[in-house]
Amino acid sequence: MIVIFRIFIVIQFLISGVTALAFDGIAILGDSSSTGAAAHPKLEFDSKVLWDIFNSVNDLPVDLALYPAEFRSAVAALQRPTRVPPSVRENDGGSGWIWHNLTQKISARTLEEHRLSYGYLIGRKLGIPASDILIAGENGTTARHAWIHAARLVGARQRELPSRVIFYYTGNDLCAQSYDEISEAEEYGEELLRGMKYLVLNGHADAQGTRIFIPGFLPVTSLLHERSILERKIKLHGEEMTCQEARARLFAPNPNSRPTDPDPRFQFFSAFIPPSPVLLCPTLFSKAAEDSARQSFLANRIRAFREAQKRAVSEFNQWRGSKYPAKSFEAFYIEATEQLKFDGADVAGDCFHLSITGQAKVATAILGGVK
Repeated sequence: MIVIFRIFIVIQFLISGVTALAFDGIAILGDSSSTGAAAHPKLEFDSKVLWDIFNSVNDLPVDLALYPAEFRSAVAALQRPTRVPPSVRENDGGSGWIWHNLTQKISARTLEEHRLSYGYLIGRKLGIPASDILIAGENGTTARHAWIHAARLVGARQRELPSRVIFYYTGNDLCAQSYDEISEAEEYGEELLRGMKYLVLNGHADAQGTRIFIPGFLPVTSLLHERSILERKIKLHGEEMTCQEARARLFAPNPNSRPTDPDPRFQFFSAFIPPSPVLLCPTLFSKAAEDSARQSFLANRIRAFREAQKRAVSEFNQWRGSKYPAKSFEAFYIEATEQLKFDGADVAGDCFHLSITGQAKVATAILGGVK
């Protein structure tokens, strides 16, 4: 009888949704802004440069001199965070799974530096061990991937969730082949809500509660039109020019100076690395994006996204409170990121992603709202 009673207690403990094994840490779910993509200052918009990095001919050293002064003591040891890979739920059983993992590996080796991402800066500033900072997002994703990234997080440590989770999709939802195909604000909010609910339904909250943070959508259009950003000098396929000139060229290489390499694999690699902003996001980088009416449309959509984020937070807290009052989850909206101003020093060598300086601005804004 005593054995049966003990088994009953264990079963109740397992299904309660609260476990002592959950941990004080932070997880970052989001797009390329969350992976530190392009943030390293040695990265150039050049397939040959990236090919040499991929093959370890050149490396991307990370030292304290790269960081703004206010973060140096927090990141002093420079340990790497935990990169959460695609979960088995994303396995289509065929070539798609192989391709997905291959591109993830290539991206992580050439484009990403997780120690320069805002999530890493936030975690280290909070005193969280690097191994308990979980990067579960992916370049090129949108709010539709929020639940997929939530599934990665749930599977990372056997359903145990950290004390803080950030959902931040703040760029690619503005990207589409036409303006009619850009994500609707209502859909954007519903997908965030779906991702947050997934954590409650499938994960175990930290013993002190898991707090979910939704920072306000960044003022992305300012990255395209701020004068100091347009005048920022970069290397485009070996040629020095301003971001304004690179955009006028649609980031295309000079046909007379295309990078070459005798390795036949380079032709495959250079076909999609670096990714062309114009092909991936014509609504932001094509000639049509320069039209004032289009710019106004995008600014309005950003405002609508922010309202959708706020509704998602409110609806999540109401849903969790009424459906799962015993589960210790709460969501918060962080308004400070709405007001960020970026300049030339804040953008990376592709004229769009954030440099370490820009990542630090985002980290500082979010830190003010993290509880």
